[in-house]
Amino acid sequence: MLVCVCGRSNSQLTKGYWLAGGTGQVSSQTTNLRNSGISGVKDFDIKLMPNVGYFFVDKLAGGARFSLDYEKQKRSAFTSRTTQLGVGPFLRYYFLNADNQVNVFADGTYQYSYFKANNGGGSANGNKFTFSAGPVFFFNTSVGLELAANYQLYNNPSTQSDANTFYISIGF
Repeated sequence: MLVCVCGRSNSQLTKGYWLAGGTGQVSSQTTNLRNSGISGVKDFDIKLMPNVGYFFVDKLAGGARFSLDYEKQKRSAFTSRTTQLGVGPFLRYYFLNADNQVNVFADGTYQYSYFKANNGGGSANGNKFTFSAGPVFFFNTSVGLELAANYQLYNNPSTQSDANTFYISIGF
């Protein structure tokens, strides 16, 4: 996640400062379903998740997080493309002194998402709740390297499906 905080003093996490950042992910996967005879299912996925927030009090920021997810799945002669857009609020708290070069954060996000299949599969809406925590190493007053453990709950009422995902992220 890119962390960029601008303001009037040397502290990154002070009331009145802005927080801007985001994460990105690119993945490719080939799946073989041995018992079904299906092989060579290829998935390609790109995710972008920018956010902007404001420190309402020292060490506590809140704001909006956005997401864009594009996935292409190819199996034999069939190709599926899906796009998912999401938006929602987030809150982030830093536990240690605001002037520390290293800090620890916890972050919670809710996102309403819209899912569209480009192959005539229709569209659907969903809800994502993501909880993240980890250290951030500040290089200066504007940039930090962040490591996070993330847990995401996804619910799609229209398809009556749920997904629970655990993942690790790293970024600037």
